Amino acid sequence: MRKIIATEWMSLDGIFDATLMAEWFNPYHSDSRATLISENIHDCSAMLYGRNTYQMLYPYWSAFKNNEMGVADKLNKTPKYVVSGTMEEAAWENSTIINDDIIETLKGLKASGEGNILVQGSGTLVRSLLAAGLLDELKVMIQPHIMGNGLRFFTEGMFASLQCKQVKELDKGVVEVTYVPAG
Repeated sequence: MRKIIATEWMSLDGIFDATLMAEWFNPYHSDSRATLISENIHDCSAMLYGRNTYQMLYPYWSAFKNNEMGVADKLNKTPKYVVSGTMEEAAWENSTIINDDIIETLKGLKASGEGNILVQGSGTLVRSLLAAGLLDELKVMIQPHIMGNGLRFFTEGMFASLQCKQVKELDKGVVEVTYVPAG
């Protein structure tokens, strides 16, 4: 069975707001962080997105044709699934919309094929995957920055029991903590 692995980038206080990345994400760039992001992207055979993340990434990455940043080809050519009840068209190469019987469809996706399924960002989707017991790993890349406000990944009413599988220390105080479901 395939694993669904989510990667989330956030500040120390749980802000993962893409509109504020210049403050909490960009100052902590390093070669070690770029390498880890690339490794996470390359370690999948399919990608799964929520609508907002898909619509944010599609225009940027689909414009690249020369494997920019060492990941553009992977992002463009890999099969992508976008969970959305409102999208009617997914124009990014190799994209399929999942808009009906979502949990059962994702169970079927996990049971078919080989290789990991990567979720990037897509907070609402990841929270749903956690609640449904479909998320196999949650990789949280924490930048040592306290924002105080912005869109939070961990929301009120969210509950998940996890255990730490691995901690990777990167440059500039950034860490990636990999969690798996407890029990």
